[in-house]
Amino acid sequence: MNSTLYQVGSQILQKITFMMKATLLAYWQFLKYPHLLRISSSKKNLKNDFIALLILDFLFATLVMGIFYTLLSLKLIREYEEADMFEWGLPVALLLGGVLAPVIEECIFRWQLGKPVLSIYFVMLSLIFSMFWFTENDYILFCGAVILLAVALVFHALMNGFRGRRASRAWRRYFIFLFYFTAIIFGLVHITNAKGLTFADPSFLLYVSSQIFGGLSMGYTRLKYGLPYSMLFHTCFNLIAIPIAWFLR
Repeated sequence: MNSTLYQVGSQILQKITFMMKATLLAYWQFLKYPHLLRISSSKKNLKNDFIALLILDFLFATLVMGIFYTLLSLKLIREYEEADMFEWGLPVALLLGGVLAPVIEECIFRWQLGKPVLSIYFVMLSLIFSMFWFTENDYILFCGAVILLAVALVFHALMNGFRGRRASRAWRRYFIFLFYFTAIIFGLVHITNAKGLTFADPSFLLYVSSQIFGGLSMGYTRLKYGLPYSMLFHTCFNLIAIPIAWFLR
């Protein structure tokens, strides 16, 4: 009996290992040179990618938490109070954080991937909003916003003026920047989850690195399977993470 269970367990483990190896190898190759992907309709690949990337994201989040609490116990960093997502109870947290937030965030951060003109304005508007984190000077904010919007219009015109191979080459080079920029901005937005935390404290990296890493996985899923599936991936991650956070609080 024990021998049979061992064999079955060993076979399942081998299948999971093979599945994760194939998925993560393809993911790694993509991250080395992000590019547009042909939307896949393979349900098997979708299932394999979902499972492998969810496991990878949770492993990375666990690693970050381990580093965080180790540094905290050594008093090398300070702890910031985090926003209470359970103020109205677990069901509301699951609804807001597990359903509503993924839909809104994926529309904001991942929809523009693959849309050259829209992505230009996404980048410039992200930079404009980022200025609010670094200065409260209205004059600087106004001038910066005007300049960045003007730059967006120039790039928009250039993008429309490119044709053929020149347009394709420009888009490929720009897309590498766009993909990583989107994931980074997605992570940095979550700095607001920790009250009083600013970029002046290097520990902010520990608070946002998991979200940045997740942004890469969601971006990859959006490009390979479409926006609805990046929403679904985001939802699955949050619906697992929120109950864990509820029991550990």
